[in-house]
Amino acid sequence: MKARIGKTVDQLKVGDKAYFAKTLTESDMMLFAGITGDLNQLPINEEFAKRTHFGKRIAHGMLTAGFISTILGMKLPGFGTAINRMNVRFTAPVFLGDTIEICVELTEIHAAQNRAEFKASVMNQHGQTVLEGSGEVSPPVAPPVEE
Repeated sequence: MKARIGKTVDQLKVGDKAYFAKTLTESDMMLFAGITGDLNQLPINEEFAKRTHFGKRIAHGMLTAGFISTILGMKLPGFGTAINRMNVRFTAPVFLGDTIEICVELTEIHAAQNRAEFKASVMNQHGQTVLEGSGEVSPPVAPPVEE
């Protein structure tokens, strides 16, 4: 069986973009808490969250940031991509029930090193930027041609 791969470094160009949208559900937040062991009460306990300056539950920041990985690993460059570095800045909270749109754009290509740099942004349904980021990936390498 032939493995599916994403775009190789020679198939990428500066300015390439990909998007992903997601509405954050109760299940998303609880599964993230369970799988990571991050049981911070702010995302998982409504009564606790009501008493904070947020007034209601917010998503784990890394849950929001993790959707950047969805784009990198599934869309751009895609299957076989390794994330080398990612920096993020959270600019506003993401609340339970928010719909967020994640955008990743390639900003630099280093073909000789098989590296690509990107910037990322996440916006909520109100058009507010909730996360800004950047990083570097190693795109997949094309498998050898079988003769």
